Amino acid sequence: MFKLNRVFHVASTVLLFSLCLYSVIASANSQLVSSGWLINPSHPPVSVQMQLTGQTDPQANTVNALLSVNLDDGWKTYWRFREGGVAPQLEWVHDANVTALNWHWPAPKRYPVLGVDTLGYKEIIHFPMVISVADFNKETYFEAKLTLASCTTICVLSDYNFMLSFNPSELQPDSEVAFSYAQAMSSVPVVIDSEQLAEQQSATITDIHSYWDKTTQSLRVQISNQFNWRNPDVFVDTEDPLLAEINFSTPIINISGKQLTASFNASSWAGDVDLSQQPLHFTVVDDDLLVEIINRSSDQVINQTGADSLTSIFLVALLGGLILNIMPCVLPVLGMKLSTILSLQGIQRGQIRQQFIASSLGILCSFWLLAAFILFLKLSGQALGWGIQFQNPYFIAFMAAITALFAANMFGLFEIRLSVKANTWLATSGDNSLVGHYLQGMFATLLATPCSAPFLGTAVAFALGASTMALFTIFTALGMGMALPWLIIAAFPGLALLLPKPGPWMNRVKLVFALMILATSLWLLSLLAIFIGAMWTISLASLLLLSLFILVIRQYGQRVFFLALLSLLLVSAVGFTVAHLSDNYWASSNRDELDWQTLDVAVITQQVAQGKTVFVDVTADWCVTCKANKIAVLLQEPVYSALQSENIVLMRGDWTVRSDSVTQYLQSFNRYGVPFNIVYGPAAPEGIALDTILSNKQVLAAIAQAQGDK
Repeated sequence: MFKLNRVFHVASTVLLFSLCLYSVIASANSQLVSSGWLINPSHPPVSVQMQLTGQTDPQANTVNALLSVNLDDGWKTYWRFREGGVAPQLEWVHDANVTALNWHWPAPKRYPVLGVDTLGYKEIIHFPMVISVADFNKETYFEAKLTLASCTTICVLSDYNFMLSFNPSELQPDSEVAFSYAQAMSSVPVVIDSEQLAEQQSATITDIHSYWDKTTQSLRVQISNQFNWRNPDVFVDTEDPLLAEINFSTPIINISGKQLTASFNASSWAGDVDLSQQPLHFTVVDDDLLVEIINRSSDQVINQTGADSLTSIFLVALLGGLILNIMPCVLPVLGMKLSTILSLQGIQRGQIRQQFIASSLGILCSFWLLAAFILFLKLSGQALGWGIQFQNPYFIAFMAAITALFAANMFGLFEIRLSVKANTWLATSGDNSLVGHYLQGMFATLLATPCSAPFLGTAVAFALGASTMALFTIFTALGMGMALPWLIIAAFPGLALLLPKPGPWMNRVKLVFALMILATSLWLLSLLAIFIGAMWTISLASLLLLSLFILVIRQYGQRVFFLALLSLLLVSAVGFTVAHLSDNYWASSNRDELDWQTLDVAVITQQVAQGKTVFVDVTADWCVTCKANKIAVLLQEPVYSALQSENIVLMRGDWTVRSDSVTQYLQSFNRYGVPFNIVYGPAAPEGIALDTILSNKQVLAAIAQAQGDK
């Protein structure tokens, strides 16, 4: 009897345990609210997870869910728009109480790949989703397959299978998942129909108008903001599946006051498309602005208005080109031109006019070539900027060789002489040919590009972001402005004849100009150090100087050479001595011991949030204006001490060689050249951009304003 009771007791215990285990399993199966992190064995860099937040809406019969995608460094996935990649897709079972799935898309970012911007996400991204059910009190099974494309230099398409089971009425909120869901929703643009803008008096966007040009296959949208634009970007897509394969280019954005105009080029593998009267979705992103506006394109042409009008910019470009003549980059070439003028005594006014017109044409042709070069870069999706050819070591080497030849010619080491027939055809003689003057003009333009002058940045920024016709119009204005002094002399040749009569003094002046050009050649060689190393650069400079020394000895003899060398060393020594002795009286230039950090936009935001003031300097070794700002302002008191303050963080963007991140940073401010300086602070989180030519007063005032000092 005892054994029978014991068996009965054991059996009862096992049965009770089984019932409890079954209950736990059943309960777990009925509330499977998370898939856990899933990894496709064939593609470990990506993991995904589907979770329910526990937040429900019984009236709407909906349940909130969160799809999380975690990508290793270097990998990215894509936005709903298909340009440059395959958008993530979720196929779900249309039964088991699920009726619909609403996928919310956070605003994407641009990632350039081989000159083409792709739109998508990196690192970890959360997609908020809303699951609609037929019966809020019924057990629900959600089975789905996520197809996700992830790319670095290669692309991988992976599948992930989810299965969730739950009863919507019995779900309990998960505070942690709900918080992540709320954060994700904050990065999802608010959707507004353009027809409702007038009804929303508090809306930031007050008006939108889009125009489709079927002839040029281009789309232009004009958006009005009741506040000022800061760092805007615009994305466009459409829900029409027939138009899903359209690719839109990176927009060219122009800002005039509170009005933004974005221009897109559209293309499709199927040929020409027609977006007339099509509902388009414009996602507008800016500081403190995230909105998606649905607008139907019209046939009403959008024109640029305000300060950015072509006429106004043309005049600005004309003035910017004129100012280039007094920038330090062009001084050596002006010396060459002045030396040529000194040899014009006794010739006819007509010849003077022809020579100066030839120089002007050389300047204009150079600017047209620069415009064509920039147009090529735009069409190929490459970086744009004023002076970017100095990021190419072959161009620098070519310019160094040309300047060295010009210097040798002015030293009298050789002369370029044409045949009598050629001289007659060119209506001149010797190295005063019209071709020579034409090349002088082109040469002056090439040397001017490392310099940024007032008004030049505005004109170049507009030109780089405008149409092809506007681009060539603006660069024509720049060329005309730079050529204006030569055109004036061409119109009034008598001005050239007012110079003193020829004499021995001309050879001395010519020698000074030759030394200036030689210094330019050595400066160009120094720019090669970052590409070929300091030792090779020093070797090339030494070889150049040694060659010139040998040629001078052969041409003038050892006595003249040593006298000239001794005089040069003596003048240099006297100059350095005078500069050193007078340094305390005219300037106090400090050594550059400032603690510069590498430019990082994310760090700027963090530092400003901590109450810091951030001073950004975007510069390049080949930028003469940058050097002038550094020596004349940044390393001078009181700016130098102000920049060393404990509350100031210094960041430098180096554009000496190509840098996509620096280029994108410049373009975010509609700047396409260096120098560029901007100050951020608690009172100016969007930044205070400074003028091209810095001044102590302006820098100190910007720092005080950014800090919120009165």
